[in-house]
Amino acid sequence: MAAGARKRHAKKTSEDLTQVLPDRAAVEDDKDEQPIAARTLRGSHSREGSPSKSVSGERTQVEEVETRTLNAKLPYIPETTTSFEFLGPHLTVVVLIGTFLTAIGLQLLCSPTAGCPPKAFYADPVQFILHRIDDTTFFSPGAFAAVIGWMLFQSLLYGLLPGTYMQGVELPTGERLEYKINAFPCMVVTYLTVVVTVFQYGLSPLLWIADNMVQLGVAAGIYSTAQAIFLYIRSFRSSSDDDPVILSINGNSGYPHYDFYMGRELNPRLWGWFDLKYFCELRPGLVGWSLINVAAACKQYVRYGSVSPSMCLILLFEGYYVLDAQYFEPAILTTMDITTDGFGFMLSFGDLGWVPFTYTLQALHEAYKPTAHSPLSLLGIMALNATGLLLFRTINNQKNMFRTTPDHPSVRNLKYIQTKRGTKLLCDGWWGRARHVNYTADWIMALSWCMCAGFDSPIPYFYAFYFAILLIHRETRDEHKCREKYGSDWEEYCKRVPYRFIPGVW
Repeated sequence: MAAGARKRHAKKTSEDLTQVLPDRAAVEDDKDEQPIAARTLRGSHSREGSPSKSVSGERTQVEEVETRTLNAKLPYIPETTTSFEFLGPHLTVVVLIGTFLTAIGLQLLCSPTAGCPPKAFYADPVQFILHRIDDTTFFSPGAFAAVIGWMLFQSLLYGLLPGTYMQGVELPTGERLEYKINAFPCMVVTYLTVVVTVFQYGLSPLLWIADNMVQLGVAAGIYSTAQAIFLYIRSFRSSSDDDPVILSINGNSGYPHYDFYMGRELNPRLWGWFDLKYFCELRPGLVGWSLINVAAACKQYVRYGSVSPSMCLILLFEGYYVLDAQYFEPAILTTMDITTDGFGFMLSFGDLGWVPFTYTLQALHEAYKPTAHSPLSLLGIMALNATGLLLFRTINNQKNMFRTTPDHPSVRNLKYIQTKRGTKLLCDGWWGRARHVNYTADWIMALSWCMCAGFDSPIPYFYAFYFAILLIHRETRDEHKCREKYGSDWEEYCKRVPYRFIPGVW
C-alpha cells in the first residue's frame, strides 16, 4: 500500500525517453530504477510500489511508437492466483482495515497545537487517543471537496498538457499499451498554480491543509476505497477489442475480498487512454506529499516566524525525491506496480492515502515542534543523505549501463552468469557485493529524512521502520520469484553473491 502512499534514483537516460520498453521477459530481468518510496504499499508498500528483479544485460530495442497498441495479439487465458500475500486469502481484510487506521491514527497522534505527539500522550496514551477521537471531526465536506478537486485538477493536467508517448511492456495478449509521459510539466504547472494562489489569497489555503490533515486523510481514504470498489465491479465487464479486460496474476483468486485488495484488472483504462493505475502511481499522491510538506513549512513559519533548517532539509530531500520521480517518469513503466499488480485497494489507497499521509510525518512534526540541530548535526544529516543518494545512483547506473551499453569501458569487464534463459545475471561490481545493495542505499536516504526531526518523538521514524519492513518483504519475494524463474542459475548466483543487503554483514 502507499498509504498509500510507493509511494518509492538511477533513471533512464534522455536517449531512453524515445525507446520502447523491453518485453516482459526482459523486464523481469531488471532491477527497478524508480525510487521505492514512490511505490506505496507494495511489499508491506512504498513509495513506496514492485520488487526489484535480477540484473540483466539485455539491450532495450529502439522503435517508433506508431499506434496505441501493437496489432499482434495472442490468445489470452487469464491465470488464476495460486499464491497469497497480506494474510490472504481469508484475513486480508485485516490488512485493509489496518492500513487505513494506521494512516489516520498517525495523524491523530499529531496535535496541531501541542506536538507530534504532545507530552500528554506519554502521560496517558489511551486517554489521549480517546480525547483526540472525541474532539476530532473526521468527515468534512470541505476536505472531501478538496480531494475531489485535487484529483480533477491533476486529471486535467494529465489529459491537456502535451507530452511524449512511450509503449509499456508486452502484455499477456502480446500487445503493448501506450502511455503519455508528462508528469514533470504537470508538477511544474501545479506549483505555478500554488504560487498564483498564494499571491491571491496568502498562505491561508496552505495553512488550511496543515490544519485539516485528519479530515483530508479520511476523504482520501473514502475516495480511494470508492475507486477500488468501482474498479473491482468494472473488472467483470465483457472484454472486447476496444475495451479489453486483462486480469492480474495477483488478483484473480476467486476470493472477492482478496481480489478487491490486490486488484483484479491489470490496466484499467477509461476512454481507451486514461490509465487509472498509471495516473495515480506518480501524480496525485506524490505531488500531494510534497505539497503537504510545503503546507507544514508555512504552518511553522506562521507559528514561529521562520522556517527551521531542519524543515528546509526535509523540503529539499523529499522534494528532490518527488521531483526526480516525476522527471524520470518512464522508469515506472517497468515496475511491478505497472507490469504485474492489478489496481485494487492496495495501490489505490497506497497511492492516494498512505503516501501523502504517512510520508509527511517528519514535516508535520517540525511544524508543531521544530528541532534545534547544531551545525555539525545538520552537516551529518546532509552527508548521510548525500551518501545514500550517491550510492543509489552509482549502483543503479552501473546496472543500467550493463543492461543498455554492455560494451562501455566501465562495465565491459564485469563478470556475469549466462543463464539458460539467454539473459545475463550481473555478479560483479556493486552487484557482486550484495544482491539488493540498492535497497540499502535507498533506506539510508529514508533514515536521513527522519533524522531531520530529531530524536524526541518516534512518530517521524515510522517511515524508516515501515520502509525497512517493505524492503525485507520485497527481497523475500524477489528471492522466491527468481529461484523459480532461474533455477540452478539463481543458486549459482547466490553462491557468488551470498549477501543480501549489506556486503560482508547481511
